[in-house]
Amino acid sequence: MADRDDEIRTLLGEGQAALWLGESLILALLEANILDTDTILEAIDIVIAAKKAKAAEGSHSDVASAAATQLASVSASIAAAKTDAATARVKPARGARQKHST
Repeated sequence: MADRDDEIRTLLGEGQAALWLGESLILALLEANILDTDTILEAIDIVIAAKKAKAAEGSHSDVASAAATQLASVSASIAAAKTDAATARVKPARGARQKHST
């Protein structure tokens, strides 16, 4: 039983590490302007659709469904980062004064 628990913890840790690393790399690619947000979101949507199809086929459906849920969370995070970045570019600097023409 203890060996099984250790194996489960290891698998969960690997999955979590991979997820966080993947999301961090995606954000780094965005910040470096190597890929645009829409391209990344489209790629994530393709993987979500594939995982949902696997779940519908019954191929490890519980795992595939959980993966699709996690991918949707990453997609929402990336989309939010896009919105935050756009807002940051549009916002005027705090305390900035507008010049009046004379």
